[in-house]
Amino acid sequence: MLTVQQAVFTMESLMGKIQQQNQFIHQLIQENEQLRQKNKHLSKENERLRGRIQELEARTNSSNSHLPPSSDRFARPRSSREPSGKKPGGQEGHRGTTLRQVEHPHHRVNMCQGCGASLCEVQPFKVDVRQVFDLPPVTIKVTQHDREVKSCPHCQCVQQAPFPPHVTNHVQYGPRLTALAVYLHHIQLIPYKRVGDMIEALYQHSISTGTLANMVKRGHEALEPNMDIIEEALLDSNILHVDETSLRIEGKRAWVHVACTSKYTYLAPHASRGKKATDDIGILPRYKGTMMHDAFGTYPNYTEATHALCHAHHLRDLKSFIEQGQTWAMRMTTFLFAAKQAVEVHHGALPNEDTKRWERVYDRILAKAQHRLETMTPLPKKALAFVGRLQKRKEEALRFLREAHVPFDNNQAERDLRMVKVKENISGTFREEAFAQSFCIARSIVSTLTKHEKNVWNSLCRLLKGETLDDIFSTT
Repeated sequence: MLTVQQAVFTMESLMGKIQQQNQFIHQLIQENEQLRQKNKHLSKENERLRGRIQELEARTNSSNSHLPPSSDRFARPRSSREPSGKKPGGQEGHRGTTLRQVEHPHHRVNMCQGCGASLCEVQPFKVDVRQVFDLPPVTIKVTQHDREVKSCPHCQCVQQAPFPPHVTNHVQYGPRLTALAVYLHHIQLIPYKRVGDMIEALYQHSISTGTLANMVKRGHEALEPNMDIIEEALLDSNILHVDETSLRIEGKRAWVHVACTSKYTYLAPHASRGKKATDDIGILPRYKGTMMHDAFGTYPNYTEATHALCHAHHLRDLKSFIEQGQTWAMRMTTFLFAAKQAVEVHHGALPNEDTKRWERVYDRILAKAQHRLETMTPLPKKALAFVGRLQKRKEEALRFLREAHVPFDNNQAERDLRMVKVKENISGTFREEAFAQSFCIARSIVSTLTKHEKNVWNSLCRLLKGETLDDIFSTT
């Protein structure tokens, strides 16, 4: 039997142990809650990192996004073009060109090397022909213009003959040398110093970089009025390709905007990318045809025009989604290529019933894609936004099915902007906005001449003498 004292001691001992157990349990509960919170945090971090891994695996570049090829830093993406199966070089049926013989000098035999007899009166029994194509010696030619000044003996009025329009100073460089400076600097993208070195090496004439810059400036002033001709032609066209790309001017980011067709090109620099720039340039607010562009938000603001979306941009986006394992993107890619081929087979717009059938397939692919994307975790916001845009702007996306003048893509604008990025890669930046304007005007003129299959060099010389694009286009 326990005594009262022993029982009390035992009870106190048990109470102490119970209290210790309670403290330990409370500590375990706290640690468990902390582990729960930590596990919750790690789960969120894991989800975020998984999304980041997917993003990195996608590796956005010029082949699967709207980024230009100049932004590709490490990997060179594979071209989206499929092999044509054709051999390199001229194809069967191609009309080639080669050196053709022209009038030639005659090399005579005057003396027999065997006996020393004269052969001057002997007729040759054979003539061997060989021709060499080469450049003649070139040098700077100075032309002096004299004009008469007379006083009328009857009324004493002084009369003077006019100088040619391009002759404005006592001593000056002519339009052909000015055209050469413009051509080498703006078209072949050669810096002023190297242009000067080239002229000195070829023509034995030294020209300073400052003089070359002034010559290019005069070329800008002579070419600029022709931009109005290009602008009017663009406003009259039924399809207008528009786009923009970045460019550095005075060390700051600016933009070059393009409006073009298969025959005309208009490039213009501006500090802004958006509506302020296109309003200032002045073509888009007045245009009432069909405007082909990407999904950039500025262009739909011009409601006087109808709109069509570029599928080259869509295909790059779809390639990115395919690389992420999204099967609906492959189905939409197949659809777009098949629709393009169907339009080409019909040499333009499809019949109404065929168009409706293609539209139903388009709707079905996007509906299934939306349903699939909405069930994914984490939610693929970029892909959902892409699908939503194609659904919302269905009429613009499929306009090429119904209207023969609407192309499948906006590659025309991208081609006309390409040399802007080449110039930026070479020069890095324009020191003044005036230089950027001069470059854009020269590139616009040359691109337009090329599209009309006009000789660029001869046409530049004529333009710098005061002729216009209309004068050049009117001659064969």
